[in-house]
Amino acid sequence: MKKDITGIILCGGKSSRMQTNKALLKISGKPVIEIIAERLKSIFNVVLISTNDSKKYNFLNLPLVNDIINDKGPLGGIYSALKLSTTEKNFIISCDMPLINVELIKYLINLNSDKAILLPKSKGRIHQLCGVYSKSVISIIEDVFNLSQVNKSIKGSVYELIEIVPTNLIDVEHLPFYDENQFLNMNSPEDYELIKNIYENQ
Repeated sequence: MKKDITGIILCGGKSSRMQTNKALLKISGKPVIEIIAERLKSIFNVVLISTNDSKKYNFLNLPLVNDIINDKGPLGGIYSALKLSTTEKNFIISCDMPLINVELIKYLINLNSDKAILLPKSKGRIHQLCGVYSKSVISIIEDVFNLSQVNKSIKGSVYELIEIVPTNLIDVEHLPFYDENQFLNMNSPEDYELIKNIYENQ
């Protein structure tokens, strides 16, 4: 059980395309967020839930982190969770990736890196909400938020953060436990049906 790194699940999204809270959608009779939480609990001594609606996740019996700054999207959730975390390193994942594989998580958190952020990439895509973030980026996130107040072209996004912060991008396609489906996330009812079908037929 890892004690020097915290597991964090981001649940602050508005699920606008799904039209319902995607973290609470069920697969094989279990809420998606519970599936992800169980995987993280098998690895990390502490798992936090970052959310703007904590009452919905009391059933998980995990520490809940409310947004410190509202309406800042995923970066706001990352910021709030990092502020509460007691470990320098933190594994962060969004609440809608139930196909994520425990072996991949363990691989990422055990890599030695001198960069403040470490993210997997595959098929030419960087998976921003599935990686290791250090507490050292807190002040940089604050800078991004402050800049977004004076420069409307700056949105305060995770993408903008990794453009500024030295980031270690790890190509995971060559790994023996790589599965292209594990980075699928649920943004629409069609995504949900696809992921549910893959999960239930694994």
